[in-house]
Amino acid sequence: MRINALLQTFVMLLLCHVAVAQEGDNRGFNLIVVGDPQPQTETQMVALETEIIPHIETIVDQYSDTGYPTAILLTGDVVWDNMEFLPRVKSAFEALGVPVYAVIGNHDHDRRVKGSEREKEGHYVETYGERYYAFTMGDTYLFALDNIRYHRYENYSLDVDRKQLRWLKKQMRSVPEDARVAILMHAPVVNYRTGKLIPYARSLMRIVGDRELHFVTGHRHRHATADISSTAIEHSVSQVNGNLWYAPLCSDGMPRSVFCIEERDNSWQWHYRVLGAPDEDILVVWPESCVEGYEDSVVVKVVGWDEKWSVEWMENGQKMGAMEQIEIYDPDYIYYVENIADYNEVIMGRLRRSAQKHNHYFRCRRTAENSLITIVATDRFGRQYTSGIRGAE
Repeated sequence: MRINALLQTFVMLLLCHVAVAQEGDNRGFNLIVVGDPQPQTETQMVALETEIIPHIETIVDQYSDTGYPTAILLTGDVVWDNMEFLPRVKSAFEALGVPVYAVIGNHDHDRRVKGSEREKEGHYVETYGERYYAFTMGDTYLFALDNIRYHRYENYSLDVDRKQLRWLKKQMRSVPEDARVAILMHAPVVNYRTGKLIPYARSLMRIVGDRELHFVTGHRHRHATADISSTAIEHSVSQVNGNLWYAPLCSDGMPRSVFCIEERDNSWQWHYRVLGAPDEDILVVWPESCVEGYEDSVVVKVVGWDEKWSVEWMENGQKMGAMEQIEIYDPDYIYYVENIADYNEVIMGRLRRSAQKHNHYFRCRRTAENSLITIVATDRFGRQYTSGIRGAE
């Protein structure tokens, strides 16, 4: 089993280095980050193959025109405790014709195994390779780590063991001081309830030093971007399938989407791509009377928003300034759970309990009846997204 895993890891690294070498001076890449695919049943597995992956294939095809290599990253929880699906998920993504990388999640451990943590990881390692490894794309050095300390089902902790820390420190000796580093793991390094760093994150940051550092994680099934320091940032990616396949939206209102990282001219940009929608389609607008508690307002959701965005509005072409930020439950998620979802009591209870307020919502009040409201959202890279809505006659 271990020989196969090591060989597989070597092949992945070789493919990646070949792709970079082919670029010559035109260095860069496209990385499609897929948050926690997590199929548990045959129905969910088929949905991944027939509903999710075809939309990702469209993005892969679009990226093929850029001239830069493209790869896919699975942020862990590749499956939902169903080890038999591990090879099938891998094959489904590899059929897209680009390298596929993965990190191990808590649900990728075999709960049926009574042995050690390493034995519980056996099926994952046999299929996807070692639980930590390194590769390069463009001008970025990427390190996949395992930050799940698995004891038994629903009894795990978040940490990076000393063996990996020693390995990363050794790897960093060959990474230039001015290089960009990405650390890929399943669980986030920021506790998004408290805003504080998980303790082991500081050890990782000390090892990386003053280099530009990006953490890319999943696990929470929700979106968050955290500027940790002037050189470090975390991208916590929402689940690709909505809320555990049972709702078309994540519990924070994020639609089924993937997180796209694009390296050009030795710099990164990133954004979400909503599956089945145009690249620029990231604004969801509700007119008055549609959002509870804000019946007098036009409300917009900005998919992928973070604190370095601006969200402004115009009325009949006149600039009105910044929209007011609000923190609410997603109206469409709540409507789906209360009016469309039809599952057993256990799942319905889970859907209701998991609803999370988020602050990627904004509102404004029109000053004239039937006026045209235009919303302009600008991300940290200066890209603008617009949407308009006119009041009722």
